[in-house]
Amino acid sequence: MKIRGILIEDRVKEKVLYKHNVHAFEIREILFNNPHVLKVGDGRYMAIGKNGKFLTIVFEVRDFMAFIITAYPSSDTQRKLYKSKR
Repeated sequence: MKIRGILIEDRVKEKVLYKHNVHAFEIREILFNNPHVLKVGDGRYMAIGKNGKFLTIVFEVRDFMAFIITAYPSSDTQRKLYKSKR
């Protein structure tokens, strides 16, 4: 899947920063640096990656743009899945 850009609405940026301590630049780093991506249904995908800390990002793709739904620190299960695929 090709992603040419990332769209993070202001309300999503604020939520993931205050609730999960995830910055927008971290989301971009993960998505543009070969994360492990899974299709999770209803046109949504989950990307798991590492940039100092493990993050999980849920997004939709429309016209080669990733629309961020949420992002949060990965669970132990998600970290194990990422490690097993690398």
